[in-house]
Amino acid sequence: MKNHHMLIIASIGLLVFGLSSCVRSASSSMPVAESGEQYPVPEAEVTSDAMTTLMTISTQTAVAANGGAAEAAAPMGEEAVPTEAIQPTETQQPQAEPTQEEAQPQTETQTEVIEEYPVPDTYTLKSGEFPYCIARRFDIAPAALLSANGLSSSSMTYPGTVLKIPKGAGHFNVGPRALRAHPTTYVVRSGDTANSVACLFGDVDPRAILAKNGLDGALPVGQTIQIP
Repeated sequence: MKNHHMLIIASIGLLVFGLSSCVRSASSSMPVAESGEQYPVPEAEVTSDAMTTLMTISTQTAVAANGGAAEAAAPMGEEAVPTEAIQPTETQQPQAEPTQEEAQPQTETQTEVIEEYPVPDTYTLKSGEFPYCIARRFDIAPAALLSANGLSSSSMTYPGTVLKIPKGAGHFNVGPRALRAHPTTYVVRSGDTANSVACLFGDVDPRAILAKNGLDGALPVGQTIQIP
């Protein structure tokens, strides 16, 4: 280490001596040694700033003393900023405006309201209808309906038969009222009527079928109709 310090001090001394002799005018004659030879002076040393040259030589000497390793010097008057302190800033991404569908609260799916038709005191059977069909449609116990009309489960009925509809006879209690799942669609076949199609589904009123499809009478064959 002492040798390195001595080397640095000697280099600085030579530099100061050289700079003091370089301030002479460039037009002056070159110093002559006793042997008569001129000492060459590099042009860079004549025109360079003395303090800058001193700092350059000192830095080079320190690099040599440290085995060739040195950190980059910061510009004069500025402090070096550690690399770790420089962190990339996160760009705030603009959020998309919610769509009209997202902004509006979701509402529950509304179920179709089926109109309730009053149960008549009497009912005249139409083509394709029978007592059990009427019992399902009006939610009446079949035994009570048959008893009110003097019929049994083996009795034959025909279109035009007038049935008395008992009141307070209890609900339909022989299996499920619905024979087919609905609401759904149905393709009208030859011979179908609103009354006969209602009996196919069990608990559907023929008046509801006509109202749902905007009809007032016969069903058009081949047309797909809505069953409420």
